[in-house]
Amino acid sequence: MNDKIQKIIKAAIPYIVIILVSLLSELFLFNYKHWQTIGYKGSNPEVHFYGISKDNDVYTVDDGDRYLEITDINGYLKNAFIEIVDIDKEEYDESSYINVGFEATDEGHSLYYGLYSRKITHKEPRSYYVTFHLYGKAKNLKIKPDVQPGQRLRIKIMTNVKVPIFFYWERWLFVMVMLLFLYALRPASKLHKIEYAALNRNRVLSLVFGVFIINAIAFLWITKLNGFYQYEPQINHEQYQKLAEAFTQGSLSILDEPTPELVDMENPYDMAQRSADVGEENYYFDYAYFNGKYYVYFGVVPAVLIYLPYYLFNGEHIHNHTVCYIGILILLAAILMLFDVIIRKYYKKCGIGVWLLTFELTIIGSFLIYIAKRPDLYAVPIIFGLDFALLSMNCFLRSEKKDGSLNNILITLGSLCAALIAGCRPQLFLFFILDILIVRKFAFSKKYLLSAGGRKTIMAVGIPMVAVAATLMVYNFKRFGSPFDFGAYYNLTFNDMRNRGNVWDRVPLGIVAYLLRPLELSPEYPFFKNLQLSSVYMGQTIQEDTYGGLFMVSPFSLLGFLSLIYSKQLKQKKTLWLLSISSMIIALVVIVFDIENAGIVGRYFFDFSLLFMLAAVYTVYSILDIYGNRALLFRTIILALLGLFVFQVLYQTQIFMLDAGDLLKNDRQDLFLHYYYLFEFGL
Repeated sequence: MNDKIQKIIKAAIPYIVIILVSLLSELFLFNYKHWQTIGYKGSNPEVHFYGISKDNDVYTVDDGDRYLEITDINGYLKNAFIEIVDIDKEEYDESSYINVGFEATDEGHSLYYGLYSRKITHKEPRSYYVTFHLYGKAKNLKIKPDVQPGQRLRIKIMTNVKVPIFFYWERWLFVMVMLLFLYALRPASKLHKIEYAALNRNRVLSLVFGVFIINAIAFLWITKLNGFYQYEPQINHEQYQKLAEAFTQGSLSILDEPTPELVDMENPYDMAQRSADVGEENYYFDYAYFNGKYYVYFGVVPAVLIYLPYYLFNGEHIHNHTVCYIGILILLAAILMLFDVIIRKYYKKCGIGVWLLTFELTIIGSFLIYIAKRPDLYAVPIIFGLDFALLSMNCFLRSEKKDGSLNNILITLGSLCAALIAGCRPQLFLFFILDILIVRKFAFSKKYLLSAGGRKTIMAVGIPMVAVAATLMVYNFKRFGSPFDFGAYYNLTFNDMRNRGNVWDRVPLGIVAYLLRPLELSPEYPFFKNLQLSSVYMGQTIQEDTYGGLFMVSPFSLLGFLSLIYSKQLKQKKTLWLLSISSMIIALVVIVFDIENAGIVGRYFFDFSLLFMLAAVYTVYSILDIYGNRALLFRTIILALLGLFVFQVLYQTQIFMLDAGDLLKNDRQDLFLHYYYLFEFGL
């Protein structure tokens, strides 16, 4: 019994140490301002008010210049407690803040010079404490709140005060979980010795389900964060809902009619002229417009599978964010299933540590978090296109039986999923190339294809493909007069898509933006800047804000190129090698397609990033399967993966508030300011 207790204590010691280290970090490192100012006594300076009148303890903003001034300080001003709160908004507005500017004079400046401004909010008491770094002794301090006449304020000013301890439980929990994760997956961890494929069915299901649930909860929280996307705030976000209504009336165009002004335009796709002739509020932005009717050019499959049935059964529409979340759940499950079959077929020695680490690297680096932050209409076809692509791969990977024949039921299901990709996101149909490579010994065998089994397989592939393709072609033909026209070129968007053309000079700029652009740092949270690339391209291209190229922000994706560099050695794992190389080639083709047909768009990273991530996984699995018995190499790879994991997690935490459109930074000021002061603990 004593031995058991000793073993338990010995095993628990590292985890206790991690908990203590994270706790001490929170108390001492992240709260070092408390210990730095612990001897400060605090004083109540005489404050002069200009343009602000006082009635009891309430300050009312008057007309004219409005500021507070502390004069004749004649001493060192280390910090100040500055509480300026809008009394009327305090009760109900969690996002309320007052931007406060500062000017000072000191031994180095006889005239006032400007200092940095600060957002002060009643929701974050940490915002009341301002550290100053003046030249020698301070003389005067001017405090300039950005307030309007009639505002009622609560104001309290103190100087050289002790900063209290601000315990942020999320920060403590984040540090603790990261340390626990790194310790649990260190090279010497027992988790690397427990082979995933050797676990019994119940243990695998429990393990996979646990990881799935944790990620599902995290993504549910993310999709619910931005109130802007909880409803369909603009008419262009209602396209799938309007399409569902149209289908119930037997119409392929939406039921709303365009205005006569739009119908009468010579070129309705010229945005500037359209805005001048019709007015921005008098047409449906981002709808396809053709022959006097509005259409939805986004993939029709999500509308048929989700929006239409929901509308028929409930009499009301499902929200886009709910559909996105359903798609995210399917994607998580599909990736977990893909990892399961890849490991069982090609890397049986894979430990659960490597499995978990590579899965999380894939999820974090795939831009799924970016998509989940903005779960709108535009995300739906991309998510479901990838869902069907991965489900198709799963079916093809599992289709070969133990006796060497093919399970044509799985082939049929896989082909159906692959065909449905075209009805979601046509360019992602290139994933089907990977399916063919998976069963290449059958697909490229003339003897097999001419056999009875081969003919059945051809039927299994062909019937769902032809059925879906024929349906989509008829759908396109009835709308736009061509079986191959999905309607994207008739989009009422920022530019005339019909005359955009394919210009190769756009490609270099897009490649840099999507893959190679370095990060641009900022000294202030969120520590990264929105990037707009300048170019000598003499023409119009669409460019949204981005935050670095994929290879810079998710460097795990670069590991796929080891399949090229060490192709001779890694060809031992032929299927994984082919999947890795082909995934990267397909990703590059998709990038070029997106550049030519749309431009540089934040959500389009999701079109190709998962391909690069999976290519990296295939490569890592190949290396570890071939050379994993070399202790030094295994240790180096695990340490490298852990380092990449830390980098990608830190990057995601910093850009979490940023986006290409409706930023959380703007739409959730309360949340932004909370994380601002959580990360800016040195203010």
